[in-house]
Amino acid sequence: MRRALLIIAIVLQVLVLVFMAGKREYVAATGTVVHLRTAPIDPRDLFRGDYVRLRYEASIVPLARASADVAKQIKKHATGDTVYASLANGEGGLAEVTGLSTIRPESGIFLKGRLAQPWQFGIALPNTAAVEYGIESYYVQQGKGVELEKQQGTRATIQTPLEMEVAVGGDGTAVIRGYQWSPIGIGLEVIESPRQNDPAGRKSARLRLTLKNTSQKPMALVNLPDFCSLSLDPVSPGQNTKVPDRPQCGSLTVTDNDILVLQPEEARYYDIDLAEQQWQVLRNDTLVETGTLEWNERFRIVYRPPSTEASASLKDAALIWHGRLPSRAFHGRGNID
Repeated sequence: MRRALLIIAIVLQVLVLVFMAGKREYVAATGTVVHLRTAPIDPRDLFRGDYVRLRYEASIVPLARASADVAKQIKKHATGDTVYASLANGEGGLAEVTGLSTIRPESGIFLKGRLAQPWQFGIALPNTAAVEYGIESYYVQQGKGVELEKQQGTRATIQTPLEMEVAVGGDGTAVIRGYQWSPIGIGLEVIESPRQNDPAGRKSARLRLTLKNTSQKPMALVNLPDFCSLSLDPVSPGQNTKVPDRPQCGSLTVTDNDILVLQPEEARYYDIDLAEQQWQVLRNDTLVETGTLEWNERFRIVYRPPSTEASASLKDAALIWHGRLPSRAFHGRGNID
């Protein structure tokens, strides 16, 4: 009798594994394909062969995009709860999270995930939810994990975003099908930091943002006047802090003179002084430098060219990369993640 029960238990376990494997194969073959931007953070597991551990932009979701029930669970430091991340495709062909809820959406594309601890992704930001989707590991051939890590770049160099091709089933199950590299890489470095114990001196850092053509063909950037192709985006602002609108940028019309064609491996850099008014933020409705904010208030510089429609009449329109490319997160005094 015991032997029969043992055999039944083993058979059931095998059937479960077969069902799970079959479901993933079905999703990979029939699911809706999206591309999610990510960066490798660990190239090797000696016990399981080469793999790349992934952290997606979709893994860290601002609570401003989450429902009240998710925010409530985060305050309780709950983990493991099932959540659903609604997706929308941006102009660059990459999917972005538009909402996060414990309730399964009735329509649209969404990922099924579980609330996780932020430290699992090597980052801990206030007012955000950390989510795992079961696609955080990508196995590759022996030796390829380190190769991918090198091509992606390090914090001190130009980083080329890795974009994972993911099939999504009707219930939100996600399966990795492959990957591609962004044709544009981005780097951020500090040129000048405020001096300590100098109240009359500089309060915010000077940064250098670099954009590089990492593809094998010419690519074009849009270099609008007054840094209007770049924006300051909040990662974890305080409750009374917000980035003001820049109405002068909304009225600009892109021309051929604003287009910069980069050959393969060619780069363009922008020096940004965070002390200047265009990079300041509103704190209690007063403009202040980001270097005066609390240390947990962090931002990104984002390159975002005009839309395909707005650029359609330009001579080099076909070469322009469209999308949204964020830098690493930083504090205004020059501390970069």
